[in-house]
Amino acid sequence: MRKFFLDLVNIRHNTDFEKTKSSISDGIYLRGYNFWILICSTVLSDIGLDVNSAAVIIGAMLISPLMSPILGIGFSLAIHDRKVLLQSLENLTTAVLISLGVSVIYFYLSPLGQPTPELQSRTFPTLLDVLIALFGGIAGIVSISRQQQTNAIPGVAIATALMPPLCTAGFGIGTNNWNYFFGAFYLFFINAVFISMATYLVTRYLRFPEKKFINRKIAVQYRTWFIIISMIALTPSIYFLYSVYKKELIKTDINELVIMPIKKEGNEILKWEVTDNDTATFIKAYYSGKQLSDSLLKTIDSTLHVHKMYSYYFLPLRVNLTKAEVSQLSADMTRKIIDEMHLQEMKEQIRILNPADTLSFTQIFKETKIAFPFIDTLSHGWMMYPDTSHVIDTFPIVFYKTLSPVDNEKTTQLYNYLRERFARDTVVLIEK
Repeated sequence: MRKFFLDLVNIRHNTDFEKTKSSISDGIYLRGYNFWILICSTVLSDIGLDVNSAAVIIGAMLISPLMSPILGIGFSLAIHDRKVLLQSLENLTTAVLISLGVSVIYFYLSPLGQPTPELQSRTFPTLLDVLIALFGGIAGIVSISRQQQTNAIPGVAIATALMPPLCTAGFGIGTNNWNYFFGAFYLFFINAVFISMATYLVTRYLRFPEKKFINRKIAVQYRTWFIIISMIALTPSIYFLYSVYKKELIKTDINELVIMPIKKEGNEILKWEVTDNDTATFIKAYYSGKQLSDSLLKTIDSTLHVHKMYSYYFLPLRVNLTKAEVSQLSADMTRKIIDEMHLQEMKEQIRILNPADTLSFTQIFKETKIAFPFIDTLSHGWMMYPDTSHVIDTFPIVFYKTLSPVDNEKTTQLYNYLRERFARDTVVLIEK
C-alpha cells in the first residue's frame, strides 16, 4: 500500500532536466516572436477588459508570454544560475513596462474607458488568488519538467491570469485612477511572487542539478547570495499572504454581520464592497427590495461596534431592480442609475461623517455670537471634494462679518472654536 501511494504522488519520475532548462531559458526572451505576441496579448486583454468580454480576456491569457520569465526567476534561484536569473528579471521588467505602456495608451485613447466588472474584479487580491498562483506555479513547472509534452500550460495561463491585472494597472494610470493601479499591480505582483516561489520549491524537490563552480570560495559566495536573493523574493509573500488573510477575515465578518441580516429581510444583494475614507471605512451594499428599517440599521451599527469595528460605517444603497433587470438595461440607463447611486452615496457619507451639518444654523449663530461678541453676521455651508474613487471629503466654509476690525489673535480663536464646533480638522473661514 505504501509503495502504491509513493508511486501515485511521485513526480520525480520522467523528469527531463535538460529539456526543462532549455524550455525555460528559451521562453524568457522577449525578442521577435515573443515581443509581438506580448503586444497582441496586451491589446487583446485591454479590449476584453474595456468591453467586459471574458472570452477575449481568456484568449489574451492563453497567448501571453509573461509566464516564462516568472518561472525563470524561481528556477534560476533553485539551481543557482545567475545568468538565467538576470535574464529573467530583465525580460520580466521589460515585459511589465511594455504591457503597462501599451495599456496606458489604449485606455487614454479609448472612447469607452469606464470601469467594467472585469476591471473591478482585478483590483483586489483574495486568499483564493494566492492559492491559484501557488498551485498554478506548481502545475506549470511540473508540466514543463516532463519528458512528454502535457496540456497543462494553457490551463495554468488561464488560471493564474497575469496579463489582465497588469492591463488593469495600465487602466489606472491611463484614467488617473490610482486605486485601480495599486490594487491591480498588487494582484499581479502577488501572482508573480507565488508562481516564482512554487517554481523554486518544486525545482528543489525534483533535485535539479545545481550549477557547479571550480573555485570552492566562489561557490560559497554564490550560494550565500542566492540564499539572500531567495529570502528577499520570498519574504514579501509572507506579508502578502497575511494581509490578504486579514482582509478575508474582515470580509467574512462583514458578510455575517451586515449582508446576511439584509438578505434575511427578503432583500437581494446586487453587490457589496468596502472602501476607505481618510477618517472612516464604508461598507457599501447595493441591494434591491424593501427599504431597510431604522431598527435593522441600528442593529447593524451596534453589531459593528460590539465587534470593535469602530471605524466602519454601513452605507445601504437601494436599487429597485433585480439582477436580471439590471443586466438587461442599456448602457445609458445603467449610467444614469449609477450617477443617482453616487449622489445618494454622497448624501449618506455627508450624513455619517458630518453630524454637525444637521445642527440648527440658528443655534450655531447664537453660540458663536455669545462666544465672540464682535461677530455681526455669520453663514456657513459644506464643500465636497470627490476623489478618483468617488470617496467624498467634505469641510465647512464659514462666512462672517464683524462689527469692528479684529486682530489675528481673535480670528485664530474664532477659527479654533469653529473647528471644534463642526468637529473637523479644517474649516475655511472667509471674512466678508
